[in-house]
Parts: sequence; C-alpha cells; structure tokens
Amino acid sequence: MGKLRQLVERLVYAGMKPDAPAAQPEKPKGAWRQRLDRFIAGSGDMDPLYLSNRTLWQRIRTVVLGVGPVLLLVIVLVLAWSGVFKGKDAPKIKDLTPAERAARILPNFDSKIQLPANHDLDIQDVHVEHGSPTQVAGRVRNNTDHAIASAELVFDLTDDRWSRLGAVKTQVENLPPHTTAAFRFPVKQDNAEHALVREFEIQ
Repeated sequence: MGKLRQLVERLVYAGMKPDAPAAQPEKPKGAWRQRLDRFIAGSGDMDPLYLSNRTLWQRIRTVVLGVGPVLLLVIVLVLAWSGVFKGKDAPKIKDLTPAERAARILPNFDSKIQLPANHDLDIQDVHVEHGSPTQVAGRVRNNTDHAIASAELVFDLTDDRWSRLGAVKTQVENLPPHTTAAFRFPVKQDNAEHALVREFEIQ
C-alpha cells in the first residue's frame, strides 16, 4: 500500500517536491546583448505608474524607435523615386553628317576637284519604285535647241545604308528640244532604295 501511495504522490505532485529536478538555468547574456535589451526595453522598473512617470529621454526614445524605421523607409523610397541611385546614362552616339560620313569613307578625296558638266540633258526626280518588278523611274529634259535622237542614262543603285549594289542603264529615244520625258525601267536589285545619276551619253 505504501508503494502505491508513493507512486500516486509522484504523479500528482511531480515538480513540487524538493527532490524534483531543478529547471535549467538561463545562459548569461553578453554585455552587448544586455545593453541592447536595456536600450530597447528600458530598465526593469516595477513602478505601476512607470508609463506616466517616464522621463523626457524615455519618451523621445520610444518615439524614435517607433517612427525611425518608417521615416528611414520613406526617405529611401523618395531617393529611389528621384533617381539618386540610378547610374549615369550611356553617352548617346552622335549621328554623322553627310560630310563626316564621306570623309570617313573617302579620307583622301579632294572636294575641290571640279568635273566638266554636260547641261544638254537634265535628269530629275530619279527614284526606286518597289513592286513586281522593282523599277527605277524619273524624268529627263532636253535643254538644247535641237532634238536628241537617243541618250543612254546610267545609274548607281544603293541599299538603305547607301551601300552600292551595282550600275543599271536605260535608253531614251526621240527627245524634242526643250521638252521633258518620263522614263521607267525594271531592275533586278529588289533591295535597292536609292538611284544616283552616274553618267549619260547622247548618241
């Protein structure tokens, strides 16, 4: 009977008797951890009117700890929105003028060279028309006082980057004096974008 009673007492009064195993003691905190806890939670004042009897520094500290992180977040967002954290934009590439582009392509070209011009014919409005097939069209004017039986017109074709694709030619017949006639002829260069007058020959 005594053993049964002892067993019941152990189950009912477990942890309340002196022979019960003691709780594990807490590990001591470091000095830095103690100062941080003291700064955040304050001293362990047991005054029931502690909130009403706080000093000015304690009240300011509470406000700083509550508002400080929010204010810091707002400042970071404002700076990010204003572009402070953006890197410098890459310098824009300057577009070359036609003269600068020509100087790079033909560095030794003498722009002062003058070639004799033939004003008997005036070729106007030369352009490329895309279709089926691609064609070169324009107008030619006879500036002389006599009729021109035949004239051969030669053009250089280029793509949209002004790269030369080749030369093409056409024949114009029976041009009366001081008159303008239209011409149009098909070409094989479907990617042509520009037609430049190369030369013409009156026959």
